[in-house]
Amino acid sequence: MHGEASERLAVIDLGSNSFRMVLFAARGEHWERERELSAAVRIGEGLAASGRLSPEGVERGLATLEQFAAACEQAGLAGEQVDAVATSAIRDAANGAEFLALALERTGIRARVLSREQEARYGYLAAVHTTTLTDGYVLDLGGGSLQLVRVASRIARESGSWRLGAVRMTERFLAGPGPAKHAQCRALQAHVARKLERAPWFAPGAERLVGLGGTVRNLANAAERAAGLPAEEVQGFVLQRAALTELIERLAALPAARRSEVPGIKPARADIVLAGALAIEEAMRRGELEALEVTGAGLREGVFFERRLFSNPHPASLGAAAA
Repeated sequence: MHGEASERLAVIDLGSNSFRMVLFAARGEHWERERELSAAVRIGEGLAASGRLSPEGVERGLATLEQFAAACEQAGLAGEQVDAVATSAIRDAANGAEFLALALERTGIRARVLSREQEARYGYLAAVHTTTLTDGYVLDLGGGSLQLVRVASRIARESGSWRLGAVRMTERFLAGPGPAKHAQCRALQAHVARKLERAPWFAPGAERLVGLGGTVRNLANAAERAAGLPAEEVQGFVLQRAALTELIERLAALPAARRSEVPGIKPARADIVLAGALAIEEAMRRGELEALEVTGAGLREGVFFERRLFSNPHPASLGAAAA
């Protein structure tokens, strides 16, 4: 899209696995993702065992935020034009506040820590504003946590958040470089099933499930490749549970370092994607859902929609990502 942007907003997501920044730009009544930056920081690595963010993870996080701060400065963004949010790992870590203080000191970026409820809400907002979902569920899987939201008449009715993220589940159940054993996979899924029992509202009967998050997108890419489709756009792709099960079998048979040999699986996510896939499959089994509709949007878009659309009597539209 051409023309000068009348307004810009940078949304930064300090996730347990990845740090991401999206620069949204307004041109008239239209908004678009003008620029996206991301890095696999793995700030949640080792958190389950130690309760703290590791020194290595902290340094990776700070270095990435310095890059984001430079990009914001280059775009002329500061203050309220930069909205940074932290999720599961930083929320749960004993030294999470210390990390955010260091980040503010070194980069000038002030991040707010989302509660579990806020994190689930942003996923819901991203899903309902980028799909036609009216009734069903939203599933958002990150590195540290999994969120589920029940949607009825496009309104969030119930939500839940559990420490079932891909990084956490990998470290707890699938540690080690070799192929995953069947007993390991079953133990992981039994754990997920026990946690989801705490959400009686997540029950069979819904026909629609919308999924978001890096693991969901990566699995959709792999499923597209397996079906002989070009893995270029995951928005609207429907991942069948049977196809997910086949992917899980392929991934489990490979050592962690070689899972990126499965077409569509990114090397930076190869060691954690299996745990994420197992968690998603178990959630689908519990809800008796045969398919998951993928949206390319995420928490960042949820923050955007809350910041811009709900305060605007004439909601803007969100365009495709810039090339």
